[in-house]
Amino acid sequence: MARKNRLRGWMVLIPAFVLATVGGTANNGVLSYGKIGLRAETVPEGICLIFDNIPPGTTRLFVHFQDWGDKEILTGTHDIIGTYTDIRGNALERVKRTGRVICPFVQTGRNYHIYVSLFVDGDEHEFLEPISVEYAANKGIYLNSGLDLSLNEAQTGVTLSSVPQFSAEVHYAPNKYRYSVNIDMADKGSLGYAEEMADALTWNFEPDLSDEMTAGGYLEKGNYPAYVTAYCNLNYDNLSWSVEVAKSRLFIYSL
Repeated sequence: MARKNRLRGWMVLIPAFVLATVGGTANNGVLSYGKIGLRAETVPEGICLIFDNIPPGTTRLFVHFQDWGDKEILTGTHDIIGTYTDIRGNALERVKRTGRVICPFVQTGRNYHIYVSLFVDGDEHEFLEPISVEYAANKGIYLNSGLDLSLNEAQTGVTLSSVPQFSAEVHYAPNKYRYSVNIDMADKGSLGYAEEMADALTWNFEPDLSDEMTAGGYLEKGNYPAYVTAYCNLNYDNLSWSVEVAKSRLFIYSL
């Protein structure tokens, strides 16, 4: 059935979005934070990130590829087409040994802003300030055609227009789809509510979203800009990537 292997929703607080201005393409960019160095290069599969050093106390590595389209200045996260992986456990230990992360889910000619956050387990558990590099893809696997993610009339659910088709063979995770509601809280950041499913083109996020908000006290009563993003969960080289395939229009979420 469509809902088999369903992973129930969860909440995450996303820090306030930092608007940025970008000029040019840094094909051989090297940026660092402390002793951490990050650079990117083209490989036959797509883009390879190379780390000069990963602190030994790192317990989580979050890698986010962002396609800003033709924009040089972003007005919000709705402008971004995102692909990300959250690396932990044995996968992280392998990345520490090799210093490399390969993302094949990029499109030739597209420019990517790549951000890496490291979670360091020390006296205080904390994310280091993200390090970043900008790079243009020369190879990769991408969505073959645009998809629509339409809201229903009541704005309580979304439906993908069709099954995503990619430019080459891909390997899906057991939960093929991930849907996420992003609620904008202005200078406080964003609140995300997500759910994964084995095979479902329709996701009804209500009443679960509002029940979760109310029970957890995550959000004050009011009206908030929001949108929904649909991802495919794809496996490559022992890493699971969430690859954005569609985004709904902006709407007002009321609690």
